[in-house]
Amino acid sequence: MELNDIKKDLYKSKAMAKLSHYVSGNLYYTVELIDGVYQFPIATVEIRHLVTGPSGEDEVEELILSQDLGTTTFESEMKGSDLNRWIAKAVEKGEFIKIS
Repeated sequence: MELNDIKKDLYKSKAMAKLSHYVSGNLYYTVELIDGVYQFPIATVEIRHLVTGPSGEDEVEELILSQDLGTTTFESEMKGSDLNRWIAKAVEKGEFIKIS
């Protein structure tokens, strides 16, 4: 499905997204659309690269809370249309996967 079709379906059907599981820093939600059930991830952490030392020769990776989350509250079940921001990212990355 294309992103515009997904958004239209979510608004028309008022489909609820359900938290499936959490693994490796990602929340996974499922949502039932007109043509099946889809799963997509929402990243909760990101890696920040820090350069240290006077000449910038040392690099350190640090895990931080994803800035994309803002102050969003993620419930076990919520309106799918409330997750459009992350659905769009998943579609763009090829991570909006039909599971049934």
